[in-house]
Amino acid sequence: MELILLEKIKHLGSLGDQVVVKNGYGRNYLIPKGKAILASPENMIEFKHRHAEFEKAQLDSLTSAKDRAEQLQEIIVEIAGKVGLEGKLFGSVSASDIAQAINEGGIKISKHEIRLSDGPIKQIGEYDVAIHLHTDVDTYVTVQVIAEN
Repeated sequence: MELILLEKIKHLGSLGDQVVVKNGYGRNYLIPKGKAILASPENMIEFKHRHAEFEKAQLDSLTSAKDRAEQLQEIIVEIAGKVGLEGKLFGSVSASDIAQAINEGGIKISKHEIRLSDGPIKQIGEYDVAIHLHTDVDTYVTVQVIAEN
């Protein structure tokens, strides 16, 4: 399936690139999410007319992500949990818990932007958690998991 990308997609291409992808990936993900359109002659003409609009939207998205990254680097997120012996938590701290704590601090973030490489946090301590805000913008947030009194 041949598509025209409407935004930059990691490991695939950038705005305006014509790419060939598997049918399922294009039909089930790229086209419904508005990330690509079919590479037909009509769509090529439409894309050329709206190219500046797509570039502006992509630039706005990148600028917004960079601003949020600067805000996130300045904060330390504290999450309290019940702790058993040896500092192990009853339960765990997941991406949604971290997102909720950051949102309460005034910075909008979704749980899908948080990358917990080793899975949920299960012990007290200080962790650097990766945040993926945009294709070109990644940052880290310090999360301190403390014992609840």
